[in-house]
Amino acid sequence: MFCAISGNAPLHPVVSVKSGNVYEKELILQYLKNNDSKDPITGEIISEDDLVDVKTTPSAPAAPPRPPNLTSVPTLLFALQNEWDAVVLETFNLRQQNAQLRQELSHALYKEDAAMRVLARIQKERDEAREALANIQSTLGGGDEE
Repeated sequence: MFCAISGNAPLHPVVSVKSGNVYEKELILQYLKNNDSKDPITGEIISEDDLVDVKTTPSAPAAPPRPPNLTSVPTLLFALQNEWDAVVLETFNLRQQNAQLRQELSHALYKEDAAMRVLARIQKERDEAREALANIQSTLGGGDEE
């Protein structure tokens, strides 16, 4: 049984006495309120009293139906294949991004290491220049006093 309005299996099915069509109870009641109590298929005027509840098991409510797209093995395999393809594609993209980030990090670390070596060389040259200046000042300063 499928609802004549939505095309899905109804959770609370009702049958129209006048047309014989099956509807989801909430959908048909909403449709009747919005469309002057006209049947959506035949256009006849029906009332809420013309709708009869369909009961499959008198003592227990019906379980919600499974989605119709995963009821057969081929469609289930197709859905699983689509999910697998999506996971593999995402993994591939993540690996590419990971490799790119590693390369960027390696480049940044290389540049930082080179900058540190330049700073160390400049500091060494500065210290040597200060020492040489101090030596020259002491030699010149000592020669003036004699």
